[in-house]
Parts: sequence; C-alpha cells; structure tokens
Amino acid sequence: MAHQEGIIPKYPWEGLKPPEVFYPEIHPLDPEAVKALIVTASPRYRALVRQAASTGLRQGELFGQEDDEPAETVSVKHQLVGPDKGVPYLGEPKTRQSYRAVPQGQSVVDEIEVHRKNFPPGVVYIEDRTNPRKPVWRHARLLYTSETGGAIRRGSWAKVWARNIKRANAYLAKSGSKVRVPEGTTLHDLRHFYASVLIRSGATPKQVQMRLGHAKPSITLNVYTHLWEAEADRTADMMEAVLSDVP
Repeated sequence: MAHQEGIIPKYPWEGLKPPEVFYPEIHPLDPEAVKALIVTASPRYRALVRQAASTGLRQGELFGQEDDEPAETVSVKHQLVGPDKGVPYLGEPKTRQSYRAVPQGQSVVDEIEVHRKNFPPGVVYIEDRTNPRKPVWRHARLLYTSETGGAIRRGSWAKVWARNIKRANAYLAKSGSKVRVPEGTTLHDLRHFYASVLIRSGATPKQVQMRLGHAKPSITLNVYTHLWEAEADRTADMMEAVLSDVP
C-alpha cells in the first residue's frame, strides 16, 4: 500500500533472495546392512526395525502405532511426539499428506503377528493432541512399547539402536561381508533405504512422495533426485521399443 501511494520508492523486500535450502546427498544403506539390522535386532524391536525398512514410516509414526490386526496396509493417523522436556504424547502427523495408507508385504505382517504373541501390545495412558483444540487423555493400545511397558522415549531408543548397530556389524564381520552399518546411522536411514528401493524399482516421484508422506513432490525430488539420475538412461530404449519397426 505504501509503495502504491508513493510513500516509499519500492517494496522493502525487493532485490532480496530467499535463503537456499540445502539438501545433503543421501547415501542409502546397503541391503546387506539392512538385513543385518533386522536379523540382530532385539526380539522386542525386530518387527519394528523390519517394518521401518519395509514401509518407510517415520520414527514417530512407528512408535505411535496402535494395535490393529495385521493387514496388507498400515494406516498412519498420528505419531508419537517425544519432546525434549516432558512426556511423549500422540500428535498430528508431520504433514497433511502424512495421513496415508502404506502397503506392507506378507513377511512384515507375519513378523508383526509374532511380535504380538511374544510382546502383547501394552495399554498406555497418554495425552492425545491429534485435535490441538481438544487434547484428551486416553488409553492407547500401542503396538510397540518400551521394556517397562510405556511409550518408547527417544533417549532410551538411542541406546537400543546403538546396541543394534554393534550387533549388526559383528554379524556382518562374522559372515565375511565387507559391508558395515555406517557410524551415525539412525532409524531414519531405513526410511531412505525404503525410498531408494522404490526408485530403483521404477517408482515415480509422485509415488514415492505418497508413500513417504512428503508435503509435495518437490521435496521428494530435492532429497532423492540424485538417485533417479543415477539410474541408467533408458530413454533411447523406450523410443526404440515404439519406433524401431518403422520401415
């Protein structure tokens, strides 16, 4: 308004460039490393690790799962939020697109069934803030719980995961493999592994975005574009398949 009325010569933001968002290049885990992490996971969390690698769910989405009958899809309706201070609570998924149904294979369904029998899901009294205007305390039957039967906290999980990595690397070394789980690997790296498998299997950016629950396809491309670029260029073969028989 001030600019239009001639009070100021130009808009204050003219000539300013928005800060460039930097996306570090993702190096997906080797399949051998992922298999070792699953095989050597503690019995209580083996299904969780397998499901993380097979569905690409975020850590909070995994920790916040409620106990439903094993199905060919897992529905993401909320996530477990672990604040730096205070107790965990159930909150809204990260983005609107994070409300989704992700297909999962029979091996994952079977693993969850074994988990359910060995570690019956625990009922946890927890605050549900999925409706920020009307938070409520309720009993949630969480599929994965801590060794004390409560919601999994980030601090305790970090220790569990660190031990898992050590066991996985020992397993790989004993088997004669040169592959190792890199230092600094987190559960989130299984999400990147999931995305990389989809990309190498021919999934489109939109498909990967929908499975990961990214807010928009551009985020998916910014994070994983180098993986698509790394795939062999088959465009010439595609055209040959259509036009090679032209006399």
